[in-house]
Amino acid sequence: MKKARSRKRGFTLIELLVVIAIIAILIALLLPAVQQAREAARRSQCRNNMKQIGLALVNYHDQHLTFPPSYINGGDYWSHVTVPSGRIRNHTGYLLLLPHLDEGPLFKTIDFNSATGMADWRGRGGGQPSQPTLENKIINVLRCPSDTNYDEPHNYPNGNMYSTHLATRVSYGFVHRATEYGIRNCYGSDFAWYKTAFGKNGSARFRDIKDGASQSMLMIETPFQKAHRAYGPFFQAYTHTHNILPRQRGINEDWRNTGRPYAWGAGSRHDQGCHVLWGDGRVTFVNESINRTQLNALTTIKGGEAIEMTDRF
Repeated sequence: MKKARSRKRGFTLIELLVVIAIIAILIALLLPAVQQAREAARRSQCRNNMKQIGLALVNYHDQHLTFPPSYINGGDYWSHVTVPSGRIRNHTGYLLLLPHLDEGPLFKTIDFNSATGMADWRGRGGGQPSQPTLENKIINVLRCPSDTNYDEPHNYPNGNMYSTHLATRVSYGFVHRATEYGIRNCYGSDFAWYKTAFGKNGSARFRDIKDGASQSMLMIETPFQKAHRAYGPFFQAYTHTHNILPRQRGINEDWRNTGRPYAWGAGSRHDQGCHVLWGDGRVTFVNESINRTQLNALTTIKGGEAIEMTDRF
């Protein structure tokens, strides 16, 4: 008697193609959700970064009774008025905050009697390419995780206001009232009614914020990549376009259809806006469609503007 042979039935080509198609559809449905979840996590980390910077600013203020200058003896347009011969330094406020960002050992390696950058628009002298411990140094708390590395380490030729050596970018800019062209004097001698909290060689104290800490911007996001690779700001050194100007450039302004903001522009790689650090330590997300008049008022610390605050901007 012959034994019946059992035949193992395999997948047909059509069945296999159907399974592959189903898997592809599921991936297509799930991928956006995964990407959104990842971006939500990055956005949360970005917000936490700014909160840490806010605490660092408070601690710095407690120690020095003022906020740190945005930059010190920068080689800017008016350096021939504000910087003595041979005293270009290009120190940034980020360097001054290092001890309050758990970077005390790095801070101790910096020689503040020497320059940390070589921008020197007016040929005042004293600048130098870099200091070895700062070269190509990345401080993660100063960088938005949603942004991607761009042109780093950054080098720019000698002899002008953009000159840098092995510099790295930061995502959070000090809010200023005007470009380097428009600020002739150091902060203490600058009497403009639309002053912000930060300036060159000086800054505000908490008591100077007359418009209310909750209605005064301190820092704002700014993307790494702008309309030109020379545009900062950078961690190690001042260069032209160090100032970030939501008053003039808005948020996520598209410069001449490049898809990127101009030199002093605020913005982010998050959708439809960016994070802002306020004088009371809050961090909120401000929509790029915010009314420009309201945005202008929120950048000043003693402009006296009447602003109706809402839960969403």
